[in-house]
Amino acid sequence: MIGSRFSPEIRQALRIDISATLLFTVFAGLTGPFIGLILRRELGATPLQLAVMSSAGGACLLFSLLWARACHGRPPLPYLVWPGFAARGVFLLVPFVSSAWSFVGIVVARDFFGAAAAPAQAAVVERVYPRAQRGRALGVIRMAGALLGIGLALAAGQLFERVGYRGIFVAAALLGMAASLRQRRLSVPELESAGKDPGGLAGAWLTVRNDHAFRRLLGASFLVGFGCWIQTPAHPLLLVDVLHVSASQVGVFAAVAAIATLAGSAYWGWLVDRRSSLEALRVMYLVGAVTPLIYYVAWSPWVLVASSVTDSLLSVGLELVWMMAIIDVAGPHRTAQYVAIGATLAGVRGIAGPLAGGLLIHAFGVHAVYLVASILTFFGAWLVGRELRVHVPAPALLR
Repeated sequence: MIGSRFSPEIRQALRIDISATLLFTVFAGLTGPFIGLILRRELGATPLQLAVMSSAGGACLLFSLLWARACHGRPPLPYLVWPGFAARGVFLLVPFVSSAWSFVGIVVARDFFGAAAAPAQAAVVERVYPRAQRGRALGVIRMAGALLGIGLALAAGQLFERVGYRGIFVAAALLGMAASLRQRRLSVPELESAGKDPGGLAGAWLTVRNDHAFRRLLGASFLVGFGCWIQTPAHPLLLVDVLHVSASQVGVFAAVAAIATLAGSAYWGWLVDRRSSLEALRVMYLVGAVTPLIYYVAWSPWVLVASSVTDSLLSVGLELVWMMAIIDVAGPHRTAQYVAIGATLAGVRGIAGPLAGGLLIHAFGVHAVYLVASILTFFGAWLVGRELRVHVPAPALLR
């Protein structure tokens, strides 16, 4: 039951979002953790194919400013629902996969439509959930998904050992599409005015140049994000070639991650409401820096249980804390544009990062990637900490 600390309108929105999240959790739990494993073990994907998949996914983010401009001055909900519907629906094509490249194409299509929904998602969150309760509300939604994900992850690992992945992916796609349709019932308030046209690349450049707080936020994010992206081609190689992880073990890791997500959702939501989104961002980056160190020293598959905890804390933080930080610094009329700018830069590092990771693997081995990633992430956390020492942050972030 949703607590009485929320208004009736917020409780109604939470009911819709929670039900959509539960459906999406099943979709994500039956697809995301197993993509790299299937590509490498079942389809024989090469490091180049894994790197190209990750870089192409990053390239999809380069269209974010276009999507933000498309929904400017219009109700954002359709721009959230239908791209998300398409992103999940592409997995209906998995039965027709005949090679690693065709599976990579499906994953890239998912990333393309998913990136299209991101600016609208932030705009919907900003309008539906008031700032004073936004962190806790988003935390409740993610906690609901984590609760389901705990049991689902264990079952999914066993399911992939017994049932062909093609049928599983089709069933997951149908549930993911239903989650998008459920979001159509959200009541999203209209703004009194549309605000200034974001103006594409030129407008984005002026925004970054003139908003010092946002520019500092992007700098730290770029370092941390680049550290995350260079790891993407290394994960399947470490899991399959070095540690020989099974699908059942992947399920255990996902279950542990779901438990950590449950705790992390509550903690991040509390921190951004009680302290500031900037303080939460610093803590989140420090946690994220630990993950590649665990991968670096891992001598057994079961060591990755620890990385499942830290990685899930970072993942839910990136969803919740980063969005809160962007909304706080942007304000109601510029949220979609600011999210799009951040996503565009994520696209730049998403193209370069996996390719750089592939070169590091080729030159120094798979473990070198994780050492470099940890250094970059620690440096990003240091930059955010420096801002906290120099400035006294308002509850909403640095203005």
